[in-house]
Amino acid sequence: MSGYARSNISLLVLVAGAVVCGALGFAGLGETISNSLLFAACALALVALFMLAIRLPLRGGGSRWSAWFANASIVVAAIAAVVGANVALYRHDVHFDVSREGRNTPPQQLTDVIAQLRTPLALTYFYNASDANAIAVRDLVQSAARNHPLLAFRAIDLDKEPGLARDLGVRAYNTAVLQAEDRRVLVENVIDPARIGYAALRVLRKRVETVCFVTGHDEAYRPLPSHFHFSHVETLKGHETPGAGDVLETAPEALDRLLLALNQIGFEMRELVTATATSIPSDCSVVADIGPRTAFAAEEATLLGDYVKGGGRLLLLIDPLSQIEGDFERLLLKPVGLSSEALIVIDPLNHFRTDADKVAVPYYPPHPITRRLALTVFPQARPIAVAQPPSGVSLIVLAASSQDSYLRSPKSAPAATDGDAANTRRSAQPLAVALEGNWPGAAPGKRFRLVVAGTSKVASNEYFPYVSNGELSLAMLRWLAEDDATPGVAPQTFKLPEIVLTSSQMRDTFIVLEVLLPLSTALFGVAMWWRRR
Repeated sequence: MSGYARSNISLLVLVAGAVVCGALGFAGLGETISNSLLFAACALALVALFMLAIRLPLRGGGSRWSAWFANASIVVAAIAAVVGANVALYRHDVHFDVSREGRNTPPQQLTDVIAQLRTPLALTYFYNASDANAIAVRDLVQSAARNHPLLAFRAIDLDKEPGLARDLGVRAYNTAVLQAEDRRVLVENVIDPARIGYAALRVLRKRVETVCFVTGHDEAYRPLPSHFHFSHVETLKGHETPGAGDVLETAPEALDRLLLALNQIGFEMRELVTATATSIPSDCSVVADIGPRTAFAAEEATLLGDYVKGGGRLLLLIDPLSQIEGDFERLLLKPVGLSSEALIVIDPLNHFRTDADKVAVPYYPPHPITRRLALTVFPQARPIAVAQPPSGVSLIVLAASSQDSYLRSPKSAPAATDGDAANTRRSAQPLAVALEGNWPGAAPGKRFRLVVAGTSKVASNEYFPYVSNGELSLAMLRWLAEDDATPGVAPQTFKLPEIVLTSSQMRDTFIVLEVLLPLSTALFGVAMWWRRR
């Protein structure tokens, strides 16, 4: 094949690639993927134009005027193509970060807030020009804010504009001032752009949501302490990235990480002692009972039942040892077709690491709570039995175990029951459900919302940082509070990220890396020796 023919084939491939990438760029595959495809289409088109340009004759044929007209047309067409390509690349900008630690990529907490903006947001960052961390924050926010018309970002050297800083109440370097409508939030000493994302959530919030945590039955809730203890672990990012190795030191069974996540997005929290309360306070957007152990008195169950019946929002995270029999189950679960036995779900197929009682859930139905979830882990969960809900109540199973799962008593030894697992009835077990509608017998228009899950550990400090557990815990409370006006972001876990795999994923990884990869290397070596012998 001649060089000219190969050049024609290469040109056709470039043109075809540009057309395909351009068509896929408008197929609605998401902003980042679409912009990347359009960027590739423009780059391929420019390369194709370059190949055409080097094949054009330096001097056109024909008369002088026709040659001049042909050359002028070529120049105008080239300028138009270059200008059009630059405009297309600017309008469909995409960010590529080739650094190993992702130093040039804005954090997800900031980009998600900006991408989901529905109202104008003004952000002014008064930074110290001699602080490298502050300059990095300025550049990252500028990168995230590009081509987002609802975000007005200004980066101002505090030493050059002291009067403006004084008018806005800024008294220190590296201070971010965020304003939405008549609301303003000021955050000092910001060298972590993720904090700006959380501050944006607080300023975008038009009303304050209050979560009232039920106490008095050995629940895990404790008010936030005035001081937290952080340790530091060395990472690849080193000391140059603020907060990269900070780890929160807390009790595993407590809820500090969940409470910090609620505080970061602007929620307020308070304690609710149902044993002494005569009614649920009107400022409680959501009532949450996480991990009760002791039984509820009849008056307490009636109090919570009347609250939900009157259109309340209730979160119940129970455990296998939670005593919910009697009035609690009769007033809060059975009227909407729910019940639960004091058993533990064992899932031999999908579980965390090698612990079959820590059920891993990789798939979810479409629902506002599960919109952003990936993998979640339900440790030592009790099953939620679901019957046909009454008329006017919609029910959806948010998470369930696999078809291979079975039930085990929480007080029995694992070895004794797992030996008889082959004779045990196996089926998928609901682990978390969400309900809404009109409570049976309630007045019309009093629409309630209820979320019930078979484990409280999903929100505890020990399991909150794993995979999407933190997002699930936060999403349940936000859905109950009908907090859909502000963007949703991943909570900060204050723990080093880990790769969490289910047992099947671990098996597949082992087969590929430990079996197929060495075997294929050996087979290719034998084939090469056989060919060259």
